[in-house]
Amino acid sequence: MIKPKSIYDPLYNSFIKRLVQERKRLNLSQVEVADRLQMTQSDVSKIENNERRLDILELKNLLAIYQLNENIELKKALKNFFDLDIK
Repeated sequence: MIKPKSIYDPLYNSFIKRLVQERKRLNLSQVEVADRLQMTQSDVSKIENNERRLDILELKNLLAIYQLNENIELKKALKNFFDLDIK
């Protein structure tokens, strides 16, 4: 049996959509995020459009850019995505 790619998983898709919402809420362009992540705007676009998977280290850096420590809603999304029961 061939397992579908994780980029097509509904949970992954909803988490990526949440990250896109956060980028827009912070008034950051894909170019600005790409510069901070040291990648191309095209890579950010591919991640946001589920054409490329988000690497775990990219996620770590992205969460710092999106100010995870001060962002209650993003923390909730992260906890839900990873099914974490932490404060």
